[in-house]
Amino acid sequence: MTNLEKLNETLKTEFSIAASALKKRIEERPDRESLRNLIEKSGLGRFRISRKMTNDELKSLSEKGGIVGVDGSTNNTAGSFPYVITVQQSLAKSTTVEEEIYCSRVLCPLFMKDEVDEAGYLELVKSSLASLEAMAAIEAIEKLKPAVILVDGSLVRLKIEAKNLWEDLKKEAIDREILLVGVVEGITTKIISNVLREFLPEAVRGACDWELLFGALDVGEGLEVIPTGIKEGFRTVFIRTSIDPKPIGIDLLEEQYEYIKQVENLIFTLTPRDSRGIPLWLDLVDKKVKISDALLEGLLKMYLGEDFSEFLTPKRAKRTP
Repeated sequence: MTNLEKLNETLKTEFSIAASALKKRIEERPDRESLRNLIEKSGLGRFRISRKMTNDELKSLSEKGGIVGVDGSTNNTAGSFPYVITVQQSLAKSTTVEEEIYCSRVLCPLFMKDEVDEAGYLELVKSSLASLEAMAAIEAIEKLKPAVILVDGSLVRLKIEAKNLWEDLKKEAIDREILLVGVVEGITTKIISNVLREFLPEAVRGACDWELLFGALDVGEGLEVIPTGIKEGFRTVFIRTSIDPKPIGIDLLEEQYEYIKQVENLIFTLTPRDSRGIPLWLDLVDKKVKISDALLEGLLKMYLGEDFSEFLTPKRAKRTP
């Protein structure tokens, strides 16, 4: 008897209902042409085709300081709260300068100045990582002097979660004429469905932008949308940079809007056609900054010893397959 055959009937029925709801949401998305017509007629945004930059353009960019990619990583030891240690680091890496900028931090509920519950700790971890990324970007402006900074994730996230550093980062980028760009892989905004709500089937009225734009853009094509809500102060483009039909997002400061086409061309140029759609340099930075489980396990055994490591290991980690 297969594992599927062993499932009880109630579970099968409920799973079938859930799967039908998913299928309905996918099937009721507007078709490509209908969606594009709705977007254009509503004035929500405009479609635009990007191009690959020439070798001369890339050389000129390099001579002006090149590109810096900024990303962060966070990982926790496998203990139950508050027996948990969080290790974080951010990295700013340049295409033209060998020096790499790392910012790091270790958090633990047991050595906080003020007592914090688990939900509060998770919020602190989020804001801490954003702050480390902002710190790396600010230091990169000073030491690496790039022409462009590509941040992994939305600039809005830095504004909200690293608010104590955001204005400094923004001012430095504008004053030194360095383009500050957020590259968003996991789009969670609902700009399109909010504006077109009355024209959309009920099943997709709360759809994220990536859902509606999945397969609606040609390779190299972007949709620049009007600034709304939390995106005010930024310019946002959803763009398909590879054969992957799922778009990514680009954030740019309103003050640097005149360069938006150049930024789109740059992101398109840096992304391999047969990839998942993220600029290759950011992928490289992501791999280099990653904090692995093996590293954390090694640190625990080094500084706590085997006995204490055993104390922190939750029972679920000891389950046999």
